[in-house]
Amino acid sequence: MTPAELARLFADEAPRLVRRLRRFRGQVASEDVVQSAFAKMLEVDMSKVDNPRAYLARLTQNLAVDEVRRQTRAGITTVSEERLERVGSETVLTPEQMLIEGERFAFMTGAVLALPERERLALLWFKLKGLSHAEIAKRLGVSRHTVPYYLSRGLAKIAAARAAFERAEATEACSAGRTARKRL
Repeated sequence: MTPAELARLFADEAPRLVRRLRRFRGQVASEDVVQSAFAKMLEVDMSKVDNPRAYLARLTQNLAVDEVRRQTRAGITTVSEERLERVGSETVLTPEQMLIEGERFAFMTGAVLALPERERLALLWFKLKGLSHAEIAKRLGVSRHTVPYYLSRGLAKIAAARAAFERAEATEACSAGRTARKRL
């Protein structure tokens, strides 16, 4: 397939493929997936492909599914552009809420840093870098079956820290309410 034919195919098929990817409901960046599919077509010997349109449709579908799987493994949640645009208008935090969120972030960062090294590294590599259990095990020098143990212990400790923060915040709110009522 010549570059001109590929460009013509892109002009004809890209909008249709983007529409087809709507069924992923914003989980993938449709335009990026379609562009990646066309880039992959440049690497393929198209003389062996009987139906370039069908091949392109299947390739686009496979890339979208791969992206969703990668995001799931990495614990990534994709946010649609429409939702991003609404973020500023949906919730405007008061200065007090911003302070609380800053304290929550600092507290949770401290909780992650307080984890034992292997639990912390396993958790960060799994959640932030999207590494598989086998890759984490290799980096830590442990069995692949040990990684879920590290992850579950780390996540349990983080959940406990968050619950402690929420309880402390609720206790502060109650005592602040009592103090305000006494003043009245």
